[in-house]
Amino acid sequence: MPESRDEICQLMDKLLLHSLDLMEQEVKLKTTVEAIANDGQLDLAHTRFTKGATAVSAVQLPTEDYKPFSALNTVAEGKDELDNPQLDLERNEVDKEEGRIDPIRWFGILVPASLQSARKKPVGNQNFEKV
Repeated sequence: MPESRDEICQLMDKLLLHSLDLMEQEVKLKTTVEAIANDGQLDLAHTRFTKGATAVSAVQLPTEDYKPFSALNTVAEGKDELDNPQLDLERNEVDKEEGRIDPIRWFGILVPASLQSARKKPVGNQNFEKV
């Protein structure tokens, strides 16, 4: 426990700098998420434009009577060396026996090039720090 006024001020300065650093990380992560979402929306809009409005719509999404399936990409929470929470993106292969289907096939056999390219775009770091 700090005893002198100078020690208390130094501790408060460190905490303030740490808080500002966390705020900066949060803003960067939010802008990254926004940019990725915008890219995805543009790719879907391009696909709808090239294939027609009815070819890429909510009709392709699963309904209540659709067979359940597992996600190909999942987020797992873990800890790093300093015991800080860490989020990792786990990618799984298509495996019909485990219920992992390829959702891009909802759009038919001839998948538009814009959807294929959107799928192959990198989504930033594989490890995301939990803010």
